[in-house]
Amino acid sequence: MNRVIPLLLCTLTLPFGSVSASQDCARWGDFTTLANTKMTTLNMPSQNRLSVSGQLVFRPLMQSDKFYWLGLQLSSAKLTLDNTDIQARYYSVPFAVKIAAQSGDILAYHFAAKLKAEDEQKLIAIYQQFHIEHLKKYDLRNPKILEESDNLGRYKIQYQKLADNSIQKHKLSYTMTTQGTQLFAFKKPEIKQDSFIFTTSACWVEKLNGFNNTRVESDKGDIRIDVAQSIKFVTKAQPIAADISLMSLPMDPLKWPLLSADNVYPKPLPVPLSSAEVFTNVLLNKDLHALSSAELLQLLYDNQIYLASLHALIKQQAFADKQLSRLLLMIGKSDSVYAHQLLGTLYLDTELDKNQRFRSLMALKYAEQPLNPALVEQLYAHIDNEALSKTDVKLARTALMVMGIIAKNQSGSVFAEQLTESLADRLVTTRDKHKQATLLNALGNSADSAHQERISKFLNNGDANLRATAALALSKMPNDVSLGYVEKSLKIETDNKAKQALLSAMGNNQLSESQVDDVLIFAHKQQGNEVRVAAINALAKQRAHHQGVIEKLKPLLRQERDQQVLKALMQAIHGNR
Repeated sequence: MNRVIPLLLCTLTLPFGSVSASQDCARWGDFTTLANTKMTTLNMPSQNRLSVSGQLVFRPLMQSDKFYWLGLQLSSAKLTLDNTDIQARYYSVPFAVKIAAQSGDILAYHFAAKLKAEDEQKLIAIYQQFHIEHLKKYDLRNPKILEESDNLGRYKIQYQKLADNSIQKHKLSYTMTTQGTQLFAFKKPEIKQDSFIFTTSACWVEKLNGFNNTRVESDKGDIRIDVAQSIKFVTKAQPIAADISLMSLPMDPLKWPLLSADNVYPKPLPVPLSSAEVFTNVLLNKDLHALSSAELLQLLYDNQIYLASLHALIKQQAFADKQLSRLLLMIGKSDSVYAHQLLGTLYLDTELDKNQRFRSLMALKYAEQPLNPALVEQLYAHIDNEALSKTDVKLARTALMVMGIIAKNQSGSVFAEQLTESLADRLVTTRDKHKQATLLNALGNSADSAHQERISKFLNNGDANLRATAALALSKMPNDVSLGYVEKSLKIETDNKAKQALLSAMGNNQLSESQVDDVLIFAHKQQGNEVRVAAINALAKQRAHHQGVIEKLKPLLRQERDQQVLKALMQAIHGNR
């Protein structure tokens, strides 16, 4: 039942201002919420009291004709549970909300750290539950009833402007329970009391005060949860503090550097065994497959300072093959500086078996913390060596691909930006076609659209394989710019393999009606079957955006005889039904 409580406590809510807000409209204020939760399970009552407070900061960000971004941060967040302080640094992570310019609907969220899904929801709830951007098109002098959603389900809500120009918000009743709560077989939530009043200025919300009391009960009546929650926000007259990180971030949230996981989710200090010898003996004497992932990760975390001692043991083949395979994987997932160094050293050790070196690279791809710059230089020194053996050439290509994956793992960080820049520089300077293909794949793995222009130049290369590889790289960074490159190339491409890659890239974007028709041409019989399948698969991805796609594909079924094409058509038309 612990999963139910956070859903209720996540309804920390606050409305924000209008699309016309400028940079002068950055605001901050004191935010507090107090939630009392009473839970009865099989007639056994329990109760807790959670408070969250901090300075809630608002900053308008990048704007365009189609959308705009709003930035938020609950600075100096403090949590207290039953009078005990709780460390929850994720509450202070800056985040941004992408709003549709015309409708005011929420399009996306972006966070300045890689957060757990449940923690993203807690930050989203600060904004989402009282989102009022969509209200700007309504005259609220008369009551306006809308339907909105939160973590518990869908509900009816009434807005009305009062005589003093403040706005009253009153949640009326839930009409639907979310799938998440249905897993626990709960009834529709019951709103016992809900009333919020807020005042706004030309920039933002100046004041918010309200109270909510909601009950959730299981169908059988054996579980009942009551949450009474008060929320208060008052704008501060003083200038925003200089150390608020949201205020110094780029206007484009997608260019925000990411906070490290250690800053957001600090681990307790490791408790190592007495020596490296004791640590290695523990590993050698345990069945590593019998240990749970959590147990093995904890052992590796506590003894990370001894990881280098494993190099000699691995070289001596002290571990059985399957044991070593799991050990290397978990060392990669432990993601410490010591783990990175060991895995890099194993890859660079040319006396080791090629399979172990390959496994080391596969483990290194889990790195979500920046690699030591010295290690990156060592890796590149080996990769760029022109006197590599055939085995080392293949491993070097794998290493470049892994670099791209690591960059994606840390997308938005300074380290990832430097890493993709180094890959792009090598793409420009090398004349080796095999290395060019590898670097294109590596940049594709990174999904860093900052380099899409460099990649796009290979769509005009005389080598069809490089054109196909460039198209596949662009397929991993769908956006209007990369779509333009791909669409232009598709019109003149003659090689079937390259056509397939270009069509795949097209399908990863949301296409216009005319673009759908352009792709449909490649699904007809005058094309090769592999190309037709690629076109059909690309069109299948448009079903959510274009209801007419299915009807356009159905005529192709009538005279189709090729089993591969027929299978693709059936899947596109009927999906998983």
